[in-house]
Amino acid sequence: MKRITESLADHTWLKIGGKAELAVPETKAELVDLLQECHAHDRPYRILGNGSNLLVSDEGVDQLVIKTTEACTDVEFDGNRANVGASVMAPQFVNACIEQDLGGYEYLYSVPGTIGGAIYMNAGRGKSYGLTIADHLESVEIFDDGEVRELDVDEIEFRHRYSSFQDYDDWVILSATFDLPSQQAEEGRAKARERMQKVKSRERSKPNAGSVFKSGAKLPLQKVPPGGLSVGDAHFVSKNRICHTGGGNKQGYRTADLAGKVAQSTLPTVRNTRSRVGYLEVTSLLYYE
Repeated sequence: MKRITESLADHTWLKIGGKAELAVPETKAELVDLLQECHAHDRPYRILGNGSNLLVSDEGVDQLVIKTTEACTDVEFDGNRANVGASVMAPQFVNACIEQDLGGYEYLYSVPGTIGGAIYMNAGRGKSYGLTIADHLESVEIFDDGEVRELDVDEIEFRHRYSSFQDYDDWVILSATFDLPSQQAEEGRAKARERMQKVKSRERSKPNAGSVFKSGAKLPLQKVPPGGLSVGDAHFVSKNRICHTGGGNKQGYRTADLAGKVAQSTLPTVRNTRSRVGYLEVTSLLYYE
């Protein structure tokens, strides 16, 4: 298992974040052993996946950060059931399902996150479509209170971009089991291509975290100036609602300030949005400090 102290900017899509002690378990067993060690010694920690929806404080994180992208990578099928490690990337899972003539999640093909992260935030197509990763979910294997156990889907609450996992910091997702609908592989490939074509025009050339505000927020983004809004090197692109940034210091603060500036310029009061930034609620951006 690799243990290093380095900038978390190297591990987030926004390329933002100060230093932290980082542990990178390479297997599920290593991850569980590390979690048990932290539990036994009452050592606080943070879980880091692919870092695609993460805004980290410029001052770093004073807790152990456990990066799980290499730990839980298995994908196994038994008929229409799939057991998927939390570290598996969403596009990888969709491709594996297509090869098994299974479907249900092609709309997640453009999501640059892990299955664990997708379950944590209840990733989906958009509120108006009513499609989320919870739709075909049967159970979730978690680490909790020093042991590994399984939660039936009925024991987990899901809402728009919300799951019960957001209320339990000591629940760590290890894997999930899905019951998927049958679908011809070619149909699945066509749906995946259609999804990528739909997002092709979105800004992806600079570090960003995708949509900043939840689709349910209904922000009148036409009020954002044509040239967008900026705070230092952090910019907001009104067409795609993407926040991205350049290099330099205090980027975390500038990005958080920018989110507030966009909200204040579009609505007198921001409601129905969610975040961990504190003074404002923005999407699934988790603010680590």
